[in-house]
Amino acid sequence: MEVIGIDVSKEHLDVAMLDPACKVLLEQRVANDGKALGRLLRSMLRKKVLREDALVCLEATGHYGYRAIMTCMEMGLHVWVAHPVDIQLSLGMQRGKSDKVDAMRIANYALKHPEKALVIDGNYLRFEELKALLASREFFVRERAKCRGQLTDNLRFMPAGAAPIIERELKRQIRALDKSLAELDAAIDAFIKADGQLSAKRDLLLSVSGVGPAVANEIVAVTRGFTRLINPRKLACYAGLAPFEHSSGKSIRGRTRVSHRANKRLKSLLHLAAMASVRVHGSIRDFYRRKLAEGKKPISAINAVRGKIVHHLCAVLRSGNPYQPYLQEP
Repeated sequence: MEVIGIDVSKEHLDVAMLDPACKVLLEQRVANDGKALGRLLRSMLRKKVLREDALVCLEATGHYGYRAIMTCMEMGLHVWVAHPVDIQLSLGMQRGKSDKVDAMRIANYALKHPEKALVIDGNYLRFEELKALLASREFFVRERAKCRGQLTDNLRFMPAGAAPIIERELKRQIRALDKSLAELDAAIDAFIKADGQLSAKRDLLLSVSGVGPAVANEIVAVTRGFTRLINPRKLACYAGLAPFEHSSGKSIRGRTRVSHRANKRLKSLLHLAAMASVRVHGSIRDFYRRKLAEGKKPISAINAVRGKIVHHLCAVLRSGNPYQPYLQEP
């Protein structure tokens, strides 16, 4: 089976094709507009150089690779979106770098590690739209927070003549951002409610203590509608909550700690959920206090709470029943 490696950049796609014997069949650069890649691949199919069961591998580069993925899937090719770090670590020591070389390295990776291939389907593109909406929402939330910070703090120290003008413009920006966020929230809600099963599962997530719409929507997106990462251990590892030991022989190199290779946005949202849940009476706060009593530092105890929330999320999805908190009198 032939493999195709594609290195994605904003303007161009560098394409490298190898046969099963690692012979180079093609090295070419095309524009990143979908049409150019389609013409190239169709010409290779007509010449019988490329078969319809070929594997196309490219790195996860966000929206820059969307058109290339869509083009390959429309042609019926198998598409694998691999993690860039996994590719880099699997190739061993490398020297030098260029887009052409990167495309060949991606093709070599796909040829040598077919057992790792995770072929995507239409579900992937569907939830890429949801991820784009959530990313835009996060951007607008950050911008609104900046404007509010200027309005409530820095404005007090500005010159008297400039302050009224700046205050008026900041308030105008905040109103505009509020309107944009309301439209994005409506679009996200409509996306999820369009699928009754997906909407019902999100409602189950919202029943968990500390979990609000932001966390629930992010879980829907990263699990692609609960088709992946539904094991609590895998989801906790993906979110950067799982602690790992660092030792060698008799040497213990620091405390057990979490990995930085994680979905940082999901981790921060789960952190907010944990902080909210330990402030109300119930089993989560009891669990947090028990960890503190065991000698855990507050941040380690909060991380344990984040992991507990992940287990609760997966449990309600597995059982199909809303979360029933255990309440304890103060």
